[in-house]
Amino acid sequence: MKKLLKIIGVVLVLVIIAAVVFIARYKPKKYTDFGVFTSLRGQIIQHLDDCHATQRPITREFSDFTLSLAFPFSKVFGNSVVGIPLQSYESDKIAVATISQFEVPPKSGYYRDVTLNIRPRYELKAPVLHMDFMKPSPGVPGLCSIDFFTVDKENISLETFFGKELGKIQEALSLVETYQRTVEEGRGKITRYLDSYKSPYRIELKEPATDDENVRRQYYQTVEKAMGLVLPAYFAALGNAEPDPGFAERHREKMQGMVQALWDNDVAVSLGRKIFKEHFKKYWLDGFWNVQIALQD
Repeated sequence: MKKLLKIIGVVLVLVIIAAVVFIARYKPKKYTDFGVFTSLRGQIIQHLDDCHATQRPITREFSDFTLSLAFPFSKVFGNSVVGIPLQSYESDKIAVATISQFEVPPKSGYYRDVTLNIRPRYELKAPVLHMDFMKPSPGVPGLCSIDFFTVDKENISLETFFGKELGKIQEALSLVETYQRTVEEGRGKITRYLDSYKSPYRIELKEPATDDENVRRQYYQTVEKAMGLVLPAYFAALGNAEPDPGFAERHREKMQGMVQALWDNDVAVSLGRKIFKEHFKKYWLDGFWNVQIALQD
């Protein structure tokens, strides 16, 4: 019995040593996005320039923003330092339009994602445009979600908002149909709390699980083509939207409710609070939403 216990003890020690060595040497695989993330960022900025949007002051504060990461986040991201530059804009129709990317390491040009959030001004009966486009990471497949969040469906009609531009949204949906994530694959699972805000035109994609570069390239380029339809449709519709000052206060209250729901329930927000620490509220609340609300830690 003693001999057996000694053997078990030795085996456990070896397993622990092997695990420590593996963790110490582990680096997540790098995946190419075939230049799509950079191309999308350029397209977004061009549309913002075309509608005479200007950079918000927070852009200067976070244009070269970096974070030092401790274990385990340093292993998840593949580096102890990551860059998270933020570009935020506003216009006569846009309260905030922000682009954010994780760059590993800073100034390397290797981006793990591209995120876009556009919130129209409160006096407009218009939806939020939100996009999260992410490469695979340890234990998580590559995912992309694009949606038009509506906080007041009684008063904000997507069909009225988009008008003749709706055909482009439907065309974008057709382009990505092959990649749409199914319920069995987890579609909408971690964002159930947002179901009341989601649109019937939601795009929620899962990257093909393959090392075939041609298949992956097709996926990334298809998403880019879809956004090439979504972006001009959204900006055109927003440009045509007429302000309704009497709607602004109701809209503001409803938007605060959605932001509070994100703060309380969102997985990405929870992760952001852990890795950004004291910087997160400013980066996320002001940078992405420009919503005045008192959030509890």
